[in-house]
Amino acid sequence: MDTVVKEVTALYDKLAECKAKTVINKGGARSSKSYSIAQYLVYWLVNGQNKKIGVTRKTFPALRRTAYDLIIGLLKDYGIYKERNHNKSFYTYTHGTNKIEFFSMDDPEKLKSTGFNLIWMEEANEFTYDDYFILWLRLSEPTKEGERNQIFLSFNPIDENNWIAKTLVLEEDVEIIHSTYKDNPFLDKDYVKALESIIDKDSNYYRVYVLGEWGSLDNLIYSNFELIDSLPEEYQAMAYGLDFGFVNPVALVKVCLIDNNIYLDERIYKNHITNSELIEMLSHEERGDIYADRDELQRIEEISRAGHVIYSGEKDVKMGIDLCARHKLFITKRSVNGIKELRGYQRKVNRNGEVLEEPIKYNDHFCDAMRFGVYGLVSRFGFATSAPAAGSVIHSLKKEKVSSSVLHELGAYLCQQ
Repeated sequence: MDTVVKEVTALYDKLAECKAKTVINKGGARSSKSYSIAQYLVYWLVNGQNKKIGVTRKTFPALRRTAYDLIIGLLKDYGIYKERNHNKSFYTYTHGTNKIEFFSMDDPEKLKSTGFNLIWMEEANEFTYDDYFILWLRLSEPTKEGERNQIFLSFNPIDENNWIAKTLVLEEDVEIIHSTYKDNPFLDKDYVKALESIIDKDSNYYRVYVLGEWGSLDNLIYSNFELIDSLPEEYQAMAYGLDFGFVNPVALVKVCLIDNNIYLDERIYKNHITNSELIEMLSHEERGDIYADRDELQRIEEISRAGHVIYSGEKDVKMGIDLCARHKLFITKRSVNGIKELRGYQRKVNRNGEVLEEPIKYNDHFCDAMRFGVYGLVSRFGFATSAPAAGSVIHSLKKEKVSSSVLHELGAYLCQQ
């Protein structure tokens, strides 16, 4: 059989050699674990016989923007993709006698009559053990002699207390493949430098994202958020928060205020885009004020000259976090990167084990953009507190610029309620 897979890492070879029924791919940031699994599934899609392959994430919006796009992109890059084989209504792709199906686990009942040879659980720590077990039972399709049905799990090991660490690794017929950024020879040198610098920021983040070892979810900043299908059609105020980047991603977050709640939608999250490309992307968004990272005044000026209403965002991180954390956050399921950031956004711990007020400065692009947007709306339209004594009070800051001192007073008031 002729393989079509190109530019593989050593991790791909480990996958091909692994014979366990359950394969746990635990690793740090950009270790090629997801990319390698995608390549491995493409190999079987093209070269297998009568193979049924399943690819899943907990929610479908997240799946569509990650593993689905990745695999369809690989098929196109390798010159395999044919439009007639791609059922975009049912999210399947057929090649000869083989078929790959993309589905979410928000409704496990849909899988009762379905069988697979290979299954990939992307971002497996989003799932429950029950989800895993249902999928494991679906590895029921016939195989050729010498082949096995397998389920692959990929994730960053952010929580040493989750079901994978506590239960799954102890079961039989389970193999762990550990990986780090060093397993990926195709990484940008600037990214590697930024990743390695985490050692000076936080030992837990360094353990998870650089070493690919189990970490802990202590000292989370945002624990009070809920996933929603889409933003409400009506809101009291709306703006955008914008965090600039190039090697790191540019993040644009739509922020809406409704009563005492904050609603969030990830609009852009992409690296290696120029300011002119960003301006083009902004032209396709609903018009609204933009609050951006004030360290990039030249980029702000260029966006302003292109006709967008854009302001320098407030850099007081603690104040911004206080404003966001005091209220219930609702985030759309399609905000894949934002959800991941919120689930791991933690306060720093110093060398003496003391928890600091400031957050760890890593994987925080959505969080920074959100903070800029929320702070901007406070200054323009007012903000409703959630305290019982002031539940009906909207602070009278509407339609006027206010100074940082006023905002600090507002923050102090909120923290006293």
